[in-house]
Amino acid sequence: MTDPTPPTRRARKETTEQAPPAVDPRRPWMVPAGETAAPAPDDDDAERLPTAQLEMAAFGDHLIPYVPPAPKPPPSLAPWALAVAVVALLAALVTGWLLPLGVIGVVVATMSLRRTHDSRPVAVWALALSLLSLVFSVGWLVWGFSQLAVR
Repeated sequence: MTDPTPPTRRARKETTEQAPPAVDPRRPWMVPAGETAAPAPDDDDAERLPTAQLEMAAFGDHLIPYVPPAPKPPPSLAPWALAVAVVALLAALVTGWLLPLGVIGVVVATMSLRRTHDSRPVAVWALALSLLSLVFSVGWLVWGFSQLAVR
């Protein structure tokens, strides 16, 4: 129950080359009376409408198979890690009670370092500033608790 494949343009061209040239029925005024002319090189199929689909676009080895676009990488964590580290460092210079903010900065910076598409220098800076904020926060807490000692 398969339909026979239609002849290609090349096969039709070969059959028209063997037959004597005929007058193009669409352009009878192009040939003087009493003479016959071969069809134009670009018009080798008289039955083909000008708006017909080209065979070259329909099938062949030249077609590029569809490849879906690559998915976008997830958003980078490095800028967020750096922002948290800067806020944690500024808070650690004033008080030691925001020690968990420095811990969050260390965790996010470490996660950013493990991701391949994140900016490595930004993640390293975030990790360094987060660790520095932890040092300052612990220093503030040690000093504050030492002031609470009973004399």
